[in-house]
Amino acid sequence: MKRRELLSGAVAVSSVWPVLAAIAVSAAHAQVAGVPVQKPLAGFHNVQVGNGRTLRYKCAGHGSPTVVIQQGMGISVETVFSWDEPAGWAAILPRIAAVTRVCVYDRAGLGLSSKLEAPGTSLDAARDLHDMLGMLRIPPPYVLAGQSLGGMDALMFAATFPDTVSGLILIESSHPRQQERFAEVLPPRGANESEVLRGFRDGPDEPVMGEWFNFPANSKLFQHLPQLGDKPLVVLTRDPGTVTTGGPVPREWESVTGPVWQQLQDELAGMSSNTTHVVVEHAGHNIQLDSPDSVVDAILGVVKQVRAKPPQRATARR
Repeated sequence: MKRRELLSGAVAVSSVWPVLAAIAVSAAHAQVAGVPVQKPLAGFHNVQVGNGRTLRYKCAGHGSPTVVIQQGMGISVETVFSWDEPAGWAAILPRIAAVTRVCVYDRAGLGLSSKLEAPGTSLDAARDLHDMLGMLRIPPPYVLAGQSLGGMDALMFAATFPDTVSGLILIESSHPRQQERFAEVLPPRGANESEVLRGFRDGPDEPVMGEWFNFPANSKLFQHLPQLGDKPLVVLTRDPGTVTTGGPVPREWESVTGPVWQQLQDELAGMSSNTTHVVVEHAGHNIQLDSPDSVVDAILGVVKQVRAKPPQRATARR
């Protein structure tokens, strides 16, 4: 069953494309969400994964399924949790932990996790997460909640380790084909394009707040979107009416890529026969900030569905 709903939300903070959103996470904390904390934060711990990388993580709550949150590009959740006033994932995590176990972590390149020496892909992130959950002895099933680039990482995890994933929440998720689809509607490349516009068109060619990602190589890894059968899937999409003015991307670019973005979100919603697609009114790209209630409701709704299904034996593929 598919439902497309319009929910009320707070005024949008940012509707800038995912690659740029890392530098404008909120008006109050602009340009600091990716800066590592000066000293390790209480409640976060180190875990070493199979390739020798160290990841910083925090888990809370008890019960199954375990919810794993994948934040957007360039954002350190440890930094977000260090803010005096809880916002975004720091405000959402306790509400999920009251119902089931939930984990957040900084991918390689973010915060105090190991640095990246070369650009990576969603497959690298999926393998790191799989290793981390194994090292922590946290068994499946998992419910993955991914925002922006984190959504594409969640898609790769579901494609690589399908038996371990029982549900997905995609929050303004990146799509493996977004660059080529944007290229179809963008104006011809100009000789004097700014670095911001080149990054919008091609993806960044250097680390964004520490996270270094190879968008062209990543697209080639996705032969097709994973098919989830009847596993619960919730797709949360920004309100198309929240296109900003005066931002780093020209309004005429946003006006032509916005409809493409909505189409890509519809395609993501088609991965499961048990999909709820929600367009969150007045919310921009960072729905976890603009309308945290929508995100909490989506996650807990999937958890409830997973718990209602007959238990199945889940095995992790390697």
